[in-house]
Amino acid sequence: MSAQNLPYAPAQLAADLRALGVAPGGVVMLHASVKAVGPVLGGPNTILQSLFDVLAPAGTLLMYAGWQDLPDFLAELTPEAQAHYSAHHPPFDPATARAVRDNSVLAEFLRTWPGTRRSENPEASMVAHGAQAEALTRDHPLDYGYGVGSPLARLVAARGQVLLLGSPLDSVTLLHHAEYLARLRHKNVIHYTCPFLRDGRTVWLSIEDFDTGDPHDTYTFEEIVAAYLALGRGRRGRVGDADAVLLDAADLTTFAVAWLETRFGPDQ
Repeated sequence: MSAQNLPYAPAQLAADLRALGVAPGGVVMLHASVKAVGPVLGGPNTILQSLFDVLAPAGTLLMYAGWQDLPDFLAELTPEAQAHYSAHHPPFDPATARAVRDNSVLAEFLRTWPGTRRSENPEASMVAHGAQAEALTRDHPLDYGYGVGSPLARLVAARGQVLLLGSPLDSVTLLHHAEYLARLRHKNVIHYTCPFLRDGRTVWLSIEDFDTGDPHDTYTFEEIVAAYLALGRGRRGRVGDADAVLLDAADLTTFAVAWLETRFGPDQ
């Protein structure tokens, strides 16, 4: 908490963000714990607004949203249950589909912020606000949603950053992009179907991707980020009460691909 045990004001958070290295015109992917930041005047909205203020006028804020009601489990159900879901499950609507709640309440706050843009891959859906929001989120491929043409690939191309505000090191979604790029001995391909609205009716489309759910080898994202930070890359600081980490997206991706291939490549 700030001096005299008062909630943090927006200007205080903005000053902490600048000291960490967030700068005007930057493209920043955020992972955050509202609780870790501490009491803030105006609540979660103020955390987002502080970032907008620091990045303005040409910067952009990006977050992973996903889809809370993603029906990617149908193959595990009985035929009767599958038929029920297929007949009645609402289609994915980028304008209304809720962000995955486990990934921070801020993702839903950003999704519903006026002017925010959202990509149209249900499972890998990203939300962005700012000057490059449309460029980051448009034409998100349905297949291999963390790979070529994804918002993560565009974050790297834009020389963007990843910002952790009180989030654990294993929350860095960008590392799924590194997994996509890396030559690994275990890359399990999965298929599932999702409902979309096409010409006024619900259509179930098949999607193919690498399995990003259960670990498919013995590494963790936390190991990768910790190894990167141990080399003196990235920046650490405090934003409000939160331990904060700022990572260079392109440099981290290059490091992670090499780290993965050295330990878990096809010849290992």
